[in-house]
Amino acid sequence: MKATVYYAPGDVRVETVPDSTIQEPTDAVVRIAHACICGSDLWFYRGSDDWKPGWRTGHEWMGIVETVGSDVRNLKKGDPS
Repeated sequence: MKATVYYAPGDVRVETVPDSTIQEPTDAVVRIAHACICGSDLWFYRGSDDWKPGWRTGHEWMGIVETVGSDVRNLKKGDPS
């Protein structure tokens, strides 16, 4: 899958990374259809926040649920998210 990866202030790259997987029974994996930038994304980009190289960025997205953990009750595969 593609993800935005932080390296340093001003150095953020879109890279191919391993697909997400269910790690906890309360997890859901969502295939991202659309994403956008939030104003808070500029804090680490400008060096105002303490971010570590390799951290993935982004939290403003829409997608389709691919799979859910065993404890998830309010989502199912195919639901919009």
